[in-house]
Amino acid sequence: MTLARTFAAAVLAVGLILPAVATAQAPSADELQRELDRASSDREALRSELDTRRGQLAGAEEELAAVGARLADARGRLRAAEGQLALAEAAEEEAEAARVAAVAEHERAVAELAETEAELDVQEGRLAQQAASTYKFGSAGARAGSMAFEVMRRAQDPNELAVGMKQLANVIDAQGTTVAEVAALRDEHARLSRQAEEARAAAAEAAAEAAEQVRFTEQLREEAATLADEVAAEESRQAALVSALRAEANETEAALQRVSAREAELASELAEQRRAAEAAAAAEREAARRNSSSASGSRGNPNAGSAGGPAVSDGVCPVVGAVAGRDFSNDWGYPRSGGRTHQGNDIFADKGTPIVAIQDGVVVRANRSDSGLGGLTVTYRTADGSEWYNAHLDTVADGIAPGVAVAKGETVGTVGNSGNARTTPPHNHIGRRYGGSWVNPWPTISPLCR
Repeated sequence: MTLARTFAAAVLAVGLILPAVATAQAPSADELQRELDRASSDREALRSELDTRRGQLAGAEEELAAVGARLADARGRLRAAEGQLALAEAAEEEAEAARVAAVAEHERAVAELAETEAELDVQEGRLAQQAASTYKFGSAGARAGSMAFEVMRRAQDPNELAVGMKQLANVIDAQGTTVAEVAALRDEHARLSRQAEEARAAAAEAAAEAAEQVRFTEQLREEAATLADEVAAEESRQAALVSALRAEANETEAALQRVSAREAELASELAEQRRAAEAAAAAEREAARRNSSSASGSRGNPNAGSAGGPAVSDGVCPVVGAVAGRDFSNDWGYPRSGGRTHQGNDIFADKGTPIVAIQDGVVVRANRSDSGLGGLTVTYRTADGSEWYNAHLDTVADGIAPGVAVAKGETVGTVGNSGNARTTPPHNHIGRRYGGSWVNPWPTISPLCR
């Protein structure tokens, strides 16, 4: 548990001390002083804790700023890596297109070479046939004149001579054309062979470049993904740290505010008690005189306790429908068990009848457990400094708690017989504490209950 939570629990404990005491009577000046000392100590400890938290938060925020700078740099590098990745992917596509084109060019060159080789085979066959004809009519190296002379020498008649001369002319013409075509085809074959080899090498090189580009692209993609993960993780970790520190600082500050508010409240109560010291002493002397009268067997002086604190001209009757002189009387000072005297007025009514605030005020104590003399109780303070104590309640109204404001006429509880009144008829014991002492509420509330 953090120190802030520890002191938050301490503040709650301080708030619970007074209601337990108030079941019998309000806290004394010594009790208030002790509570004030504890609240002051708690406040100083919480203030120190808050300073520590704020220092930690400042350091974390500085670290967050540094992380922000690193994140900005990382985002820049990530952006560059993603740009390089896009360029690499484009280059990869270009390399793949070049490889495909090179393969197609190689395949075209191979096909063209195959066609040329087939045509060369045809022409070389034709040349072979022509060579045979040349052999028949004469040496391929002989001149046309000598070949013609040989034809004339062998001819038996003019018709055979004409046929021989015609064949000789055809052979000479065809052989010259064929020889030229075969030579050209052989040159083209050599060129296409070189072109096919170059296309094959270009295709192999393009394939290698494409493979290398793919590898480089994958490497960039992995680097970009790793960098993005690092950026996200660092940002998340630092944001969580700052959020946790801010939450702890806020919790500590809230606890400090609660303790400071309680300290101010206790200081105000203590100051009121000290300012009214003389009035308290006078009231105690009057109470002692009445106690002495009660011990001698008196049922109480109806005029006793007439000094009941400041008048309340704009208030309302504390029990709805109650009438002074009918539902309650001036029973201040009546004897009670254990040698005590009654320090209040008992207003009798049906169980569950609403008990309301006499004037606007703030709740200072509320006891929702049936314990102590008063059982269920509610105490609220009004603007004149009076604390109105309502005891033996059947229920405490929802929302009634220390620090809650109540309006004049607002229900704070209902009539009952809790506490040491469990064997008596339902009633609201109402007491008034003013200037540090209990005073008779009759002079104030009886005019309000008509």
